[in-house]
Amino acid sequence: MNDAPNVLALSLEEASRRLTEAGYEFTVEVLLPPRDHEEDFQDKHVRKYVVRQQSLSCNKLVLTVVYRV
Repeated sequence: MNDAPNVLALSLEEASRRLTEAGYEFTVEVLLPPRDHEEDFQDKHVRKYVVRQQSLSCNKLVLTVVYRV
């Protein structure tokens, strides 16, 4: 059973804080529309939100995030 905090719909910053405090490691995958690239958002104020949380193994997760401008 996975007791990781539920961080869905939280900002990446808040999700990161909660998971780190709970002792979890995680990686981040960005989900962008097909024609967009991460470089397109470099000079913009972007808010990142968690839309998927997947357990890989003990205390390791993958968070999928989307960008909002």
